[in-house]
Amino acid sequence: MSTLSQQTLKQARAALYAGQFAQVLALAQPLADDPQPEVAAAAGQIMSIALAQLGRSEEAEKCLRRLLDRDPNNASVWVNLATTQETAGRTDAAIASLTQALQIDPGRASAHFNLGLLSVKQQDWGQAEVSFAHAIELEPERPESYCRRAEALIRLNRCAEALQVLQALLKRYPRLALGWSLMGNAHQKLEQTSQALACYRKAQTCTDNPAALAANHVNMALLLKPHDMGLALQHARRAAELQPDLPYMQALLASLLADSGQLDEAYQIARREHERHGNGPFALSLLMKACSEHCDWGMYDDYWAALKQALQGQADDATLAFINPFLLLRLPFDLAELQRITQAHTAATLTSPQPVSPEMKARHIGKPRPQRLRIGYFSADFHNHATMYLMAGLFEAHDASRFETIGICHGSYGDKPDDAMRTRAKQAFGQFVSVAGKTDSEIVQLARAMDVHIAVDLKGFTEGYRLGAFVQRVAPVQMHYLGYPGTLGMPGAIDYLVADRVLIPEASRQFYTEKIIELPDSYQVNDRQRAIDPVVPSRAELGLPENAFVFCCFNNHYKITREVFGLWMALLQGKPESVLWLLTDNDVVTRNLKQAARDAGIDPSRIVFAQRAELSQHLARHARADLFLDTWPYNAHTTASDALWAGLPVLTCMGQTFAARVGASLLTACNLPELITRTPREYADRARELAHDPRQLEAIRRKLQDTRLTVPLFDTERFTRHLEQAYDLAWERFAQGLPPAHITVPPRA
Repeated sequence: MSTLSQQTLKQARAALYAGQFAQVLALAQPLADDPQPEVAAAAGQIMSIALAQLGRSEEAEKCLRRLLDRDPNNASVWVNLATTQETAGRTDAAIASLTQALQIDPGRASAHFNLGLLSVKQQDWGQAEVSFAHAIELEPERPESYCRRAEALIRLNRCAEALQVLQALLKRYPRLALGWSLMGNAHQKLEQTSQALACYRKAQTCTDNPAALAANHVNMALLLKPHDMGLALQHARRAAELQPDLPYMQALLASLLADSGQLDEAYQIARREHERHGNGPFALSLLMKACSEHCDWGMYDDYWAALKQALQGQADDATLAFINPFLLLRLPFDLAELQRITQAHTAATLTSPQPVSPEMKARHIGKPRPQRLRIGYFSADFHNHATMYLMAGLFEAHDASRFETIGICHGSYGDKPDDAMRTRAKQAFGQFVSVAGKTDSEIVQLARAMDVHIAVDLKGFTEGYRLGAFVQRVAPVQMHYLGYPGTLGMPGAIDYLVADRVLIPEASRQFYTEKIIELPDSYQVNDRQRAIDPVVPSRAELGLPENAFVFCCFNNHYKITREVFGLWMALLQGKPESVLWLLTDNDVVTRNLKQAARDAGIDPSRIVFAQRAELSQHLARHARADLFLDTWPYNAHTTASDALWAGLPVLTCMGQTFAARVGASLLTACNLPELITRTPREYADRARELAHDPRQLEAIRRKLQDTRLTVPLFDTERFTRHLEQAYDLAWERFAQGLPPAHITVPPRA
């Protein structure tokens, strides 16, 4: 290499380090075609870096490709090409280039490390772990490689190995804060709370970096949340103070505040974050939650449009961890969007699902059906709750000669005496076990020790759920039933979802990560022992006009949308002698709905509010209404079957999602297809027709009352036999060594 070329390259490198990229190109360009290969190669690589820094990635790649045409075995050029491709957002191509570089020169520690980083970006934790392990072998003095490998091992649920890596690292670098934090992560994932907390506290003493301190406060907040919400909130507040501009920190704090019932402060944070950072998905979701629960629709449409846009393409956004999919069911998302966002949420909050263990397979595959299949029902709601109001009769009707039922209760009741439904549950199950306060791993160990064959989750994403245990595989066959009307987005963890053909038509199955168990009538079980108080209050006692037509809806407030309420007001407008009867337990909602009526030109006194009542009394008062009006996109569920059981016709509008098709499912199983509509206009026209045709409505009411004890919806025995057949079919597939598949249960004669 000539002295002049050496001097020019030296000047080009100096300009590169100084960020003078145009000067780099001016100096290196004349040398790019130098007849001396080493000069051309050096100039080309310097030029490619400058071009990439200038955002001219295509030119940078062409420059490097020219060098590879001359010398395809130059590992350095392949490494630089990978850097250029990654800068341009072409991660797959960058991985391929680094792989090529390592085939040429497998001793490049930095290339292994960078390949690990790219694998992390692709969520390929297995390859990442291998790459970081190679980097450690080649460059054992680099602590970051150990930390990165430990992180990958934790992600792979190989926490014991991660702890070994970290223990060796921390012996050499006892003040390495990141190492202590990762060790806390490993202990936390193993549900070793005290060890994890000690590691996080140690990490706090090893750094004064605000970001690192905040991260450890986050770790401690999440660790303590199930055990001590007050202390968890303290750590979340400290994290938010240390990094006030990070939406994630504010999202965590607002989420914990909402979970602890401090809704006003949570909403204040959400409003502040929306003002500061615009349309972040968590702030918007919290604001929409407030809007729906308070029936405050002033900003609803704006928030909805912004939330939908914010969630597009953000499947990996960390804030999705704080967006409970249960909120999404009340919003007009389509099935594909619900599936995508739900899966992203579970990926952000739950560990990778564990497959059926070899021990489970060896014990059951190829073996005859046990004389009694052991069914474990998992719930926090074995008490006076909608789940028990529907399911108590099922638990009692199971064929004890063929099925052993176990109630596994993860709800905490403290010292409260058993209420009537909890007493009934304890008597119905073959075994009733409380696991309140136990870790997910302890629940898994207990279920496996009891040799549960089929585990049935009854919670989904509703309050008090424990899906973390199902991820660790509590039983060979796992399914969800009743509690959550939608996909749980947990492939590999929840094998089946119990539904029916109305809820999930065959064309919609693709939008559920579970295989569908299709029952022949309705998916919803009903307890025909639900008592109706024989004493029916008069209309006057209920605050209803004696001679008015009474439209009613006893759904939760969050299900009432602006569109639905507007149609209700139009119905009142068209029938002056009518009122709308709703539930209330919130003065803000009452005030907002009265104002919405006033804005629609309706006297707010025509909205009559009922207080909540004991179930038998609540069922009795349905007799004083004329027509139950359903909501959408979240239909009435238990409230609809309550009305039908009490003999009150329910008019529904069927949508596309599970939650929007429950009303149609129930009415189909009541042989009342004439009360199913498919568009808001058809719904409004049908409600108007029925309100003005008392003979037609009375005929429907009489039909419902006369067939109540014979229609499939209220035949608890028939439903139980169908569900038991579903259990048999699901178990048969497993025992044959077959993967889960859609199951259609044939109707009983």
